[in-house]
Amino acid sequence: LFEQELIQNKDRQSSESWNRLQARIDPDMKQKPVFRLQNAQLRKVVAIAAAFVFGIIISSVVITTWPSSESEETVRNVTTPYGARTQFQLPDGSTVWLNSGSKLSYPAQFSKTRRITLEGEAFFEVKKGRPFIVSTSYGDVRVKGTSFNVKAFQDEAFETTLVTGLVQIKGNETGGEILLQPGFQAKQERDRLVVSEVETELFTSWKEGKLIFRNEYLPEVTKSLERWYNVHIELANDPQLLGIYFSGTVEMESFPEVMELLKTTAS
Repeated sequence: LFEQELIQNKDRQSSESWNRLQARIDPDMKQKPVFRLQNAQLRKVVAIAAAFVFGIIISSVVITTWPSSESEETVRNVTTPYGARTQFQLPDGSTVWLNSGSKLSYPAQFSKTRRITLEGEAFFEVKKGRPFIVSTSYGDVRVKGTSFNVKAFQDEAFETTLVTGLVQIKGNETGGEILLQPGFQAKQERDRLVVSEVETELFTSWKEGKLIFRNEYLPEVTKSLERWYNVHIELANDPQLLGIYFSGTVEMESFPEVMELLKTTAS
């Protein structure tokens, strides 16, 4: 409601109120509980974790910078901190789901080319029309009308997963271009993009409030859980931890319940 008021009125009082709210939100979002997992601790981590968890997933927190003028040069920024995710529409009516720890920048008005910038992960349902480009630090994803997921976190492998339509991916490092078909994923491995057929739900279910893991490497699982629950998880320097893979679905569970799930299903 506050967001809609800010868009419609654009008055000074609303802007000042938004700034005060943002100032109150920011310090809380930067404080993360720290969890250190050791191999022996997987049996009793639930009891330990319960003392640190301070909340569950926040589903609609958005920190947005709204400009005073609405020109093509005006840039809007939507940011979701760890522990949050959101859904919103772009000026052309395309829908975006923005995952935890991500930022999306786009012009208040699109020109001949609809270009946006992504840091993190987002799912798009793009309205047909002018060329639509998602720019990341790894490269560009070009579409005309389709639904797809882009994952471009700085410390993780770049991925684009196509659900419907067609997308063209051009890597910054390789310079090569790939045309992706529905049901396929392009993933960066070292200095090249590798295309493989995937179960798209595994990579897009986060927008519906759940994480699905299928034989996922434990260090990668912890990265997703850190963003999802706004916590920091430290893996002990134990070779046995690096040999653990996890399968399961996280939906409405609290963090202690996820640790119990991890303990019983890791292999």
